[in-house]
Amino acid sequence: MNCPPEIAEIIIELLQASLLRIRILGGSGDSKRCAVEANHVHNLPDLLRNYTPGRLHYYWTVERPEFMRDIGALDREYQVLWNRLAAYADDIPGSAR
Repeated sequence: MNCPPEIAEIIIELLQASLLRIRILGGSGDSKRCAVEANHVHNLPDLLRNYTPGRLHYYWTVERPEFMRDIGALDREYQVLWNRLAAYADDIPGSAR
């Protein structure tokens, strides 16, 4: 199933933000944080390619909270994107912020 365009736009922005951070963090030698950033987004291309509500639910309820825990603080740039994504993720049965 094709990813709905409004969700795809947010996912692409998440990927772009993460790739830019990985580039900056790599340049400063912070390989541990690069790995955390890459782990956060490595399944998002598959979400775009093979979208299902279940895949979005998994990102929202497992991968996103894991990333939040790993970075140890609420990230403002990601939070803006997650706030936009919440409107779609919260519509999935069993999903909660």
